[in-house]
Amino acid sequence: MTKSDPLPYLPTMFATCMLFQVIYVLCVTLWGFFPELKGHALLVDIFPQFKLLDIPSFLYGLIASAMYGWFVSAVFVFFYNLWPSFARLIWGRATV
Repeated sequence: MTKSDPLPYLPTMFATCMLFQVIYVLCVTLWGFFPELKGHALLVDIFPQFKLLDIPSFLYGLIASAMYGWFVSAVFVFFYNLWPSFARLIWGRATV
């Protein structure tokens, strides 16, 4: 196993934030074109006090999806960077 550089927090957090926001906007847009679909009720469950097709609610969902992206990314990067140390501790191999 070769020692790799740790994953940086900030670029990963921005990438995940943008991914979550794009998915959110696509979901709201899809609901705007096909309101009979039932899958968009999940947005109300994920974002408390969310109302579809309301501008303040849309902005709230956009900001909340960004915060969810930052949180998920921070947890992922933490454990991704922690894994090599943990693996060395478990298997007792020295790094190269």
